[in-house]
Amino acid sequence: MRRTIPTTRRRSGGYTLVELMVTLVLSLLLLSAGLAFYMMSRNSYATIDDSANLQERGNFAISVVTRMLRQTAFTPPASGGGGLMTVDDPMIDGKDHCAAPQITPDANGLQRVTCSGGVAINNSDAVMIRFFGISNPDGTPDGSVVDCAGMAVGALDEKNKNTAAKQRGLALLYVDTGSNGKPALMCKYPERKNGAVVPDSYVTQELVPGVEAFQVLYGIAVNDDEVPDKFVTADQIGTNEWDMVLTAKVAMVVRTDNLNATGTDAGTFNLFGTLGSSLPDASYVPKVDTKAARKLYTATVQLHNYLTCYKGDVLCF
Repeated sequence: MRRTIPTTRRRSGGYTLVELMVTLVLSLLLLSAGLAFYMMSRNSYATIDDSANLQERGNFAISVVTRMLRQTAFTPPASGGGGLMTVDDPMIDGKDHCAAPQITPDANGLQRVTCSGGVAINNSDAVMIRFFGISNPDGTPDGSVVDCAGMAVGALDEKNKNTAAKQRGLALLYVDTGSNGKPALMCKYPERKNGAVVPDSYVTQELVPGVEAFQVLYGIAVNDDEVPDKFVTADQIGTNEWDMVLTAKVAMVVRTDNLNATGTDAGTFNLFGTLGSSLPDASYVPKVDTKAARKLYTATVQLHNYLTCYKGDVLCF
């Protein structure tokens, strides 16, 4: 006789469809919260990093420009004592709205700033600064006076005063497109080989990325009292009037590489305040990457190195 074995009913295990859907929704919520926190952290880090870079760029740019301007017309004392102005050629020269400026010799072999004729980046200016350095007893530069590339500039060779104008250090500051495709503060300076300056050959170096606008006003005296009475642009200064320039007002707008996480526009920058209200290019409105963080840097620098000659000094000329 066959025996019947009783069977047991097995219940299927696992989650129901409702449970799976609830779990999926909760997982998506947690994933969204984690992703939002990550994006917020990344944006905060980018904002802090950009802010630090903006401060560093601006401080370095304004320090380089002001240091160069303070060296304008510097001439060390001659060996016989007393200062001397060694050249009649102006120690500073500038151009408004100068695109891709070049340094070219004039009919007398003296360096002049010429512009390419194109459109200057944000109507930025160019300024060329001339100065002498200081040398050791053996005639080598002592490093206390440098150009915009950090290259030491030597003193006037008193045995060759007829070439004094060409012995000066040189720095040409302007704005052009940098290596990252955005505006940058650039500098041209004399090329050197084996420690000697190569005549009429210059090197271009990107100094500070992110310098978007560069404007300069020049203070001149109208009554010969060595006190600037008005500020004018480079175009308002005649070729033979650059020796009258006493001070320079510099304004630069510096930007970050990334867009601002807050999404706010930069707005309008009044470069020279009320002083420039009647002057061209006294304000700047960004038209590209308007949501990038920007900051205005300004400085006023006295240019004249007051030089005198002792009465009867044979070294004065």
